[in-house]
Amino acid sequence: MNIKLLKETIHIIHRTGFKFACLFGGILFFSSFFYNARKSNNEQVDALFGQQVQETLSHLKNLKEAIDKKVNKKTLQNKFRAVRLSYKKAAVLIDYFYPADSKLINSPALPRPVDDSPGLFIPPHGLQVLEEIFFSEINKDSLALAKEEIALIQKILNQFLREPNRSYKFKNEYISEALCKALIRVMTLDISGFDSPVAQYSIPESAAALQSIHSLLSVYHRSTESDRLFENAIQYLQTHQQFNRFDQLTFFTDYAQPLYATLMKMSREPSFVSTEGKRPLNTSNDNFFSPETFNVSFFGPSKSYAVTTEKVALGKKLFFDPLLSSTKIRSCASCHKPELAFTDGLKTALSIDGKKYLSRNTPTLWNSVFQTKQFYDSRASMLEHQLNAVVHNPEEMGGSLAQSVKVLSTIPSYVTLFNAAYAGEEEKINQYTIANAISAYVRSLVSFNSSFDQYMRGDKSKLTREEKKGFNLFMGKAKCGTCHFMPLFNGLLPPDYTETESEVIGVPATNDKSNSRLDPDEGKYNFTKSPLHKFAFKTPTLRNIELTAPYMHNGVYNTLEEVMDFYNKGGGSGLKIAPENQTLPDEKLNLSKKEIRAVIAFMRTLTDSAVLKYK
Repeated sequence: MNIKLLKETIHIIHRTGFKFACLFGGILFFSSFFYNARKSNNEQVDALFGQQVQETLSHLKNLKEAIDKKVNKKTLQNKFRAVRLSYKKAAVLIDYFYPADSKLINSPALPRPVDDSPGLFIPPHGLQVLEEIFFSEINKDSLALAKEEIALIQKILNQFLREPNRSYKFKNEYISEALCKALIRVMTLDISGFDSPVAQYSIPESAAALQSIHSLLSVYHRSTESDRLFENAIQYLQTHQQFNRFDQLTFFTDYAQPLYATLMKMSREPSFVSTEGKRPLNTSNDNFFSPETFNVSFFGPSKSYAVTTEKVALGKKLFFDPLLSSTKIRSCASCHKPELAFTDGLKTALSIDGKKYLSRNTPTLWNSVFQTKQFYDSRASMLEHQLNAVVHNPEEMGGSLAQSVKVLSTIPSYVTLFNAAYAGEEEKINQYTIANAISAYVRSLVSFNSSFDQYMRGDKSKLTREEKKGFNLFMGKAKCGTCHFMPLFNGLLPPDYTETESEVIGVPATNDKSNSRLDPDEGKYNFTKSPLHKFAFKTPTLRNIELTAPYMHNGVYNTLEEVMDFYNKGGGSGLKIAPENQTLPDEKLNLSKKEIRAVIAFMRTLTDSAVLKYK
């Protein structure tokens, strides 16, 4: 009820008496109720968002006042936890509608390079900086820094509140996508400790995020079934809050996956469908571990060069044909052997002259389509660009696509295949169609039928007790899931799945633990020239990992046991060889031998039946 109506009510009381005033007041109350009921979805979402932001600001104010009052460390930690819980509710919409601000408020406490100025970087800011302050040794200087970070977050949040006509951005289709992404973030990042690496407060924060998703969803859909799913999931999180003991697998299969199916179904309703551009995730399936979860066309070129049966057939023939190389002996399959999960089984690749070994290990091609960066140093954005670089590299194939065009044009079988695959091209055989055809074949190498996938799709007979424990450790105490993201288990960052991450982990040059030295390959730095990227390498997939030894960019480790021992000790930091910019947490994981065996047992469940058919 507005102020004007309230004044009129008071005036009537004085004029006509209490009974008539009550009747009139009742009319005004119901008028106000129906007015609120008529609020648009945009306005209702906007009101919820405003409340969430105000709540976060209130808790930030309490935290700052607690610092000023010089309260004890435990009280500061509790005040900080309250900030985190309130922010996690607001973040459902902040992450989607204000992505740049979201990075300032809540991203890993690591510096980020400035894209156009490789020598510059953005220092870490936000809640994860505050977490490191409040959950380590606190002093006068760190508390001063904490107040600066609080002021920065307050400034950003207040900008949201002052934004004019804010409600207009909250359109149905955008809210649908925002809710789906928020749930995926809970399933893949929040639940793994990605946002709370020190305090390990991830489980309560995940519950807060689900509460917000549920509240926002209720603006559009209110059903007994969806209410029950959310209430059960939130209750499970609230009653199982110990991070290292949390049953990730049960939460995912019994609670998160049904919620995912609910939101996917909603996103397909006519009022929620967005027609703007391609997206990494398909909304046409309801299981997060479906073979159709990802949209292959998103990771490829334009529609004219999308994967077709004809292009795959042509690309496969070219893949195994040595005519692209200078020696006419080496083909793509010489180094990417199907029977070895499209690797070569060597520590590092052998040069085309067969006389020396190159500096890097040959990666698998399975699921390589689901990346937005190619090569260990991420220097190529498309498979076509990668193919071009490999063919023209004098140490790998030493070939020429221009020369290959001439040769292929004289071979009738290839002319027929190119005509079928590229009927719309004026020149059917050209440098790009060669690269595109081979890339189409590589894009067809999709692996999503491991025993773990089958378990996640409902066949509970597919995992042993040890393998289940291994998954929970992988996503929890072992922290593997904070870099190898579900469901691809590579570095493609959820929930957007548009950026392939690299990490600095301090890989040694040799497997000599008594005399370790850092591998001299500077990785991504050679391409970007950003000091933050020195010794950074793309996070590879762990799917089919048991078939792709040896491991690391330089093939330094022969077994998964050796890899796990490296991580358990804190990576390069544990070997006393870590570069200053190591992004891997340098703390020891303190995994027991039994726990390491369980993690490895889980990783072996990522071996795909389709891949094994090539052996």
